[in-house]
Amino acid sequence: MSFDYWPLLRTGFLSMQSTNLFGQPNGFVGGENFAKMFGDPDFWRTLGVTLLFMLGSVAGKVVVGLAIALPVSRRVRGTGVFRASVLIPMAVSTAVAGLAFRALMTPSTGLLDVLANALGASNVGWLTATDVSLLSVIIVDVWTAIGFTVLLLLAALDSIDKQVFEAADVDGARFWRRTVSITLPLITPTLFFIIVTQSIQALREFTIINVLTGGGPADSTRTLVIDIYQAAFGGTADYGASSARSLILLVLILALTAIQFGVLERRVNYR
Repeated sequence: MSFDYWPLLRTGFLSMQSTNLFGQPNGFVGGENFAKMFGDPDFWRTLGVTLLFMLGSVAGKVVVGLAIALPVSRRVRGTGVFRASVLIPMAVSTAVAGLAFRALMTPSTGLLDVLANALGASNVGWLTATDVSLLSVIIVDVWTAIGFTVLLLLAALDSIDKQVFEAADVDGARFWRRTVSITLPLITPTLFFIIVTQSIQALREFTIINVLTGGGPADSTRTLVIDIYQAAFGGTADYGASSARSLILLVLILALTAIQFGVLERRVNYR
């Protein structure tokens, strides 16, 4: 219990303290850290970037996961090898994946820009252009989690009674109709689990963003977790401001999870 709740209690205590130059609590300030945070336009921009990153990450994992799992779930020759290859991202550490993609996305000399130049396009600025960097980070985040997502979806698809599909074939249902009317409704528990867990993961994501951009350029990828880290360890050692932001992140995760259970779970078919 102490390992679970002591950090939370300590964060609550520090959020109402000022901090001296050495990072030590320097007196009770009440809600001043929260007032400064809510009055800072940069905080609201950071919150918007955080929500955009979460939405893009979760949507990407669900869409790409389904695009891979639906054809791979069909038992034909070669799908066994492809199933195994899809799980490769699970064996790669997040930090290593971030470094590899940073090398691929390096301006001018990275493989992606080299390919773009070979096709006659100019450098994209994957990690240096403010209008592209967030998308780049989302792509890498989706890649690192796609093995786990596909594994869950394949388990859900394999659990569907084959007689259901045979009956649909007899009725003349084609692939798209079977997917929309039969497959997706029957795997909604797994889709709901993926959406809830990956939303929380995206709100807490640190390694990928820190390795790729560190929150830049021009704070275009600065999420709340990066903001918390930089307030505490970015040179100012302002643990009061960092703790206040940490509590807001906790409230955001709890509120989002409650909304998902209150809204999305009503559409889940538990059979």
